Amino acid sequence: MKPKLQLLFIALVIILILVGEAIVYIPQLSSSASVVIKSYPSTTALVEALSNGEIDVAPLENVAPQTLLQLKNDPNLNIIPIENFGFTYVGLNLRNSPLNNSVFREAMLYGFNRERILSNALAGYGETLSPGLFSSAYAALGWRNESIDSYPYDPPKASELLDGIGFNLTSTGVRIDPATGQKLRTMFIYSRLTDPQAVAAANMFAQDMQAIGLPIVSFPETDFDFHSQTVPYAFDLYIETESANAAPTWLYGLFAGINNLYPAPLSTNLVGYNNSTFNKYAAQLMTASNPSGAREAAMKCQEELSLDLPAIPVYSKNLLLVEQKGALNITPITGSIPETLAASLANMTAGSLVRIGEVGGLTDINPAITLTDADSLALRLLTTPFLTYNPDGSARPGLIDRWQTSDNATTLTLQLNQSSKFQDGNPTTAHDVAATLNWLITNTLPSTPLYPVLKTIRDVAEDGANMVSISLTRSDYFAAYEFGNLFALPAMSLPQVNGPLALLLSGALQSTGQFELARFVQGAEADLQSTPLAGSAHVPAVSGVLGQNVFGSVVGGCQIQIRSEQLEYGGHAIENATFTVLIHYGNSTPEISGIHIWNGLYQATLNLNNENLSPGSYVVTTQLYAQLPTAVILQFNEQNLTVHPPQFLGQIILYLLAVAGVAIVAYNTTRKKARKGARKRVRRARRTTVRRPRKRR
Repeated sequence: MKPKLQLLFIALVIILILVGEAIVYIPQLSSSASVVIKSYPSTTALVEALSNGEIDVAPLENVAPQTLLQLKNDPNLNIIPIENFGFTYVGLNLRNSPLNNSVFREAMLYGFNRERILSNALAGYGETLSPGLFSSAYAALGWRNESIDSYPYDPPKASELLDGIGFNLTSTGVRIDPATGQKLRTMFIYSRLTDPQAVAAANMFAQDMQAIGLPIVSFPETDFDFHSQTVPYAFDLYIETESANAAPTWLYGLFAGINNLYPAPLSTNLVGYNNSTFNKYAAQLMTASNPSGAREAAMKCQEELSLDLPAIPVYSKNLLLVEQKGALNITPITGSIPETLAASLANMTAGSLVRIGEVGGLTDINPAITLTDADSLALRLLTTPFLTYNPDGSARPGLIDRWQTSDNATTLTLQLNQSSKFQDGNPTTAHDVAATLNWLITNTLPSTPLYPVLKTIRDVAEDGANMVSISLTRSDYFAAYEFGNLFALPAMSLPQVNGPLALLLSGALQSTGQFELARFVQGAEADLQSTPLAGSAHVPAVSGVLGQNVFGSVVGGCQIQIRSEQLEYGGHAIENATFTVLIHYGNSTPEISGIHIWNGLYQATLNLNNENLSPGSYVVTTQLYAQLPTAVILQFNEQNLTVHPPQFLGQIILYLLAVAGVAIVAYNTTRKKARKGARKRVRRARRTTVRRPRKRR
């Protein structure tokens, strides 16, 4: 291209840029810390990912003993044990003979080698328990009764007790039932196949019982069959793990006579325990007006459990995190994997990445529908719970600064942390808390872990901008602990109708947590970014300059457009997604739909009420939603946008320079044509002159 044509081309480009109608910007990648939660189909796949270095850290629960030993011996991995309030016990159906005999139960406990189980089933990651069922995590907070009998392993003592009540040993190795004069009937101990450690413990328990002449057989089964046996009380023995926190309300739930209900499944007291003395202390525990009263009642409850033995203690197993050596500075929080990870991820540096593996989950980060371990972890990182926890598991303020129960423990009053804000910069209010709780109460399914907690709420009321009052269906001195994992979502973003992905699509999960959701691939992966509040200088930012009307033409962009990052799955661009843009401006949040332009890229023109953006600061969030045959993909982005007023003088100068450039090119082109025509005429005239014959003289 000749120089003058180049000049003409450049001038035309300048005019197109200046007179064009749009300024286009593309979301910038954030330099903030990132967390990726990956879902694996099985524990085997998760362990393989750890061994291959595909993930940095993973919680491990219900791992087969041989797998635990394999990980323990891997030189590249660290197993980090976390003390636990939860416990595993053998439940005895006290409605059935001979299990309704307390001396018989005492003999069973003396004949049970719990230390062997600790070594063989847990690889040493846990502790044995006394019949009070309080682990050392409770002891650290002053809640365990250290004076009760621990019933150490003593098979001769067990045989002596059984002989003393007429259960004599026969030559076949099975004892006689004195009530029938026949051999004791065979009894089964049921366990869940999904908990290999409990299955191993049940097998060893059955072996120990057979060694003292009690015909007890281990029977592992599916979760469905296990539920079918225990709920209608169609069992003799079962082994189960009870989750717990620093509040020992399980004493009331598992063993108070008021919860020995019929017909099932209303009962939580599956063993059928009903002791008036225990019931009195359990009631005092729940209605206590101060910590010392609650602690004293808990001590008395442990004494009664130790005397009656309605359940046989097995172990309190450590919660386990497995990490690549040096991958993460773990801060253990007693009793909670999500709290431990949240505390450990709090000080991530900008640009760092931590990959966390989980078994299953990530079908929908919606606690009203499902809440697997992976979903629970993602929810914890996206939100701030009512309470957070100290390393010893005791509660400290989170979303709420202070809490107080009424004298009869039927009302809980919460005071919000006034500095708490959602990720869009708006303050968290009592209205948001009340709206979230009422939404959960209305929409949570009975099959979810939150349902038993929510059903204890009778009513939720706002008390000013920062106070919430919760009326309970029963007295519960520990209600704040029970509700500690609850959270607040923006009231205006809560979906009117709950359903699959409702919370994700509504944007309500952009909450108060230390991370925000960047990408969600259903059943596979959740990508989180540690991003400060919207509007912060640390959020990626762009600027746009409004156009100016100059001589009847718009100079500079008068519309602003946004493009997405590329949306792809499995290495292929996705071209059928829905692209939605939200502009956060004051109390208004208009929603704009975009279009696919090319190769997984989407674009939308930004406006407010169909008018071009006016000068000011905005927060722009985008959402891509794609429904694939095998998965649903959601991708989010957030940026600050500053729209500047027209820069009149600069735009006029550029405009005039562009016009002048075009004029010069046009003038030079015209002049060139004129000169070229003149030269042609001269050459033609010269040729004519040359050809004219000379006259003879």
